Amino acid sequence: MKKLISLLLALTMLLALAACGGQTTAKPAESAVPSDSASAAPADDLTWGLTPFAERQTLRLGFFTGSPLSYPFLFADKLGVFDALNIDVEYTCFTGGPAMMEANAEWDLGSCGLGGLANGLYGYDFSLVDITDFEENIAIFVRPDSALAKDPKNPDNWKGAACVYPAGTTAQAVLAAYLQTIGLSLSDIESVNMDNSNALTAYKGGTGDVLICWNAIALSAEDEGFVRVADAGTLGFTAPCGTFATKNIMENNFDLVVTACTVFHKAVEWLYASDENKAQATEWYLEHCDEEGFLCTEDIAKRTIDWYRGPTTDEWIELFTKTSPDDAGLYTKRDLLEAEKDLLVGIDFFIGEGKYTAADRTRYLDDQRIDPSVALAAKDLLGK
Repeated sequence: MKKLISLLLALTMLLALAACGGQTTAKPAESAVPSDSASAAPADDLTWGLTPFAERQTLRLGFFTGSPLSYPFLFADKLGVFDALNIDVEYTCFTGGPAMMEANAEWDLGSCGLGGLANGLYGYDFSLVDITDFEENIAIFVRPDSALAKDPKNPDNWKGAACVYPAGTTAQAVLAAYLQTIGLSLSDIESVNMDNSNALTAYKGGTGDVLICWNAIALSAEDEGFVRVADAGTLGFTAPCGTFATKNIMENNFDLVVTACTVFHKAVEWLYASDENKAQATEWYLEHCDEEGFLCTEDIAKRTIDWYRGPTTDEWIELFTKTSPDDAGLYTKRDLLEAEKDLLVGIDFFIGEGKYTAADRTRYLDDQRIDPSVALAAKDLLGK
């Protein structure tokens, strides 16, 4: 898994799921087809080699609509894997991580982007047990007839520009990273806080000079003719997304957490295994977006799935087992997990913006809030 740079301091169908109520400067990374792909299991083995629970289980998911960081759960459910393992899945859908954190009574596992992860680490006692995606398609757009489009590297064109984006998210971090490359900071622009979907609607209506958005919304902005001047991929800031487990499920149904996360990554492998699987995943993704009223088309759905680069099972386990020193040199009590280092890139950015403190950073690491226990249990379960 490629390392992330530091910023400003140092994610055969059997059952139908009842789902919950431009210019491109970078290409999506190619995902390798793993040797232990879920598709290598016998076609009729919908357990994917895992042992079904003796009693029916209920797994409540906090699900991020429109961002592929959550969707392998849905793909596995559509394939019938959870049913074969004697698990019922209930979905509560969100389009923002902080809102998901606030509604934590409604879910056992909640998957979101880096902004939501930072919020969850700070204000709640969840365990961060999984990395589900590394987002590269978080993009900065300008209007095609603007001075910004004609000369995007000119800092004078950016001073005072009204930038529309969801504050406290990786969109803000990506904007800050770009401004840094031209010698500016967030204090040099005007920030207009708006959620991902509404930001595009407002921008199309004439609000703001710059738009920062992600995934399907970014692709929609591109199709509207707005000019992509940079994105997380070109800036070297591939933001990790992940899954929290509540204290209750970790204490009372740990085996369900292990099974669910393992199924997620086997579903990632199923997705990568063939073009046919990608086509099926695209269909399910679009179907779910339509059900949730999330702006998407067939072409955008396909491109969104093409951009997705979630870890395989082996990559997930490595993220939570491989260690090395803190790149920022701030934490010396022990070496850090790769998952910790990846997440600290964004956390350090938010610390630099004054949202969190260095003491918070130390607390997360002292308490090992980025928890390897689920990945280690999956490693044992799979005999790896």
